[in-house]
Amino acid sequence: MKILIAILLFPFLFLQNSYAYTIDEVNLHNTPNDCWVVFEDSVYDLSKYLPSHDIYMDIRDWCGKDMTEDFKTKAGMDRDHRVSSYSLLENYKIGEIESNQAPIIEEVDTIEDKIMPKNASNPYNLIIPLLISNILYWIPYLLIKKRIIKVSLKSFNAFWNTLLILLLLLPSLGFGVFMMLRYRFPGLWNIPFDFMYWHVELSLVMGIIGVNHFLSRVRVYLLQLKRSK
Repeated sequence: MKILIAILLFPFLFLQNSYAYTIDEVNLHNTPNDCWVVFEDSVYDLSKYLPSHDIYMDIRDWCGKDMTEDFKTKAGMDRDHRVSSYSLLENYKIGEIESNQAPIIEEVDTIEDKIMPKNASNPYNLIIPLLISNILYWIPYLLIKKRIIKVSLKSFNAFWNTLLILLLLLPSLGFGVFMMLRYRFPGLWNIPFDFMYWHVELSLVMGIIGVNHFLSRVRVYLLQLKRSK
C-alpha cells in the first residue's frame, strides 16, 4: 500500500508552484526596481535582471506591461530574440495570467524611447590597443636588435609567447565561457564587471600582438618552409 501511494505522489514532486495574477496586479510592478512583465500569458519578475540587460536597448518601459510584441520584434526592429534569450527569460517566471483575463498588448506609438538611436556611440576602442600593443612590442624589439638592451631575442620571444597564451586563456576563452555560463546561472549577471568589454578589447590586444610576433619572425618562418621542401 505504501509503495502504491509513493508511486501516485511521485509525479507531484516535479510540479512547480504556479500562481495566477491579474493584469492589474502586474501593472502595479512598473518600476526598474520592481519590474514585472507579461509574455504570452505568463508573468515574469525582471527586477534583478534589468540592470544587466543589453545597454543598447532600454526595456525599462516594459515594466508593468505585456511585452510579448516588443520582445518578439525587439521593440519594432523586426528582429526576434535568440533562443538563449527565451531560455534565460524562463528563469524569471513567477506565474501565469488568470485564464479569464486576456492579456492587453499596448500599441507602440513610438520606438525612439525604447531603443538606442542609430548613431549610438561605439563603446569599444581600436586605436588605443593598437598603439599600446605596437609600442610595447616594437620598441623593446628594436632596442634588443641594436643591443642597446642586453636581453636575448630568445627571452623576448619567450615573454611574448607566454603573454599570448595568457591572453588566449583568460580574456578570450575564459571570459567567453563565463558569459555563456551567465545564461545557465543568472546570478552571475550580478558580478559588477564588464566582461564583454574586456573580452573584446583584450582579444584585440592578443590579435595585434600575434600579428606583430609573426612579422618579427617572418624570415624564420620562410626559411623553415624552404627547408621543408
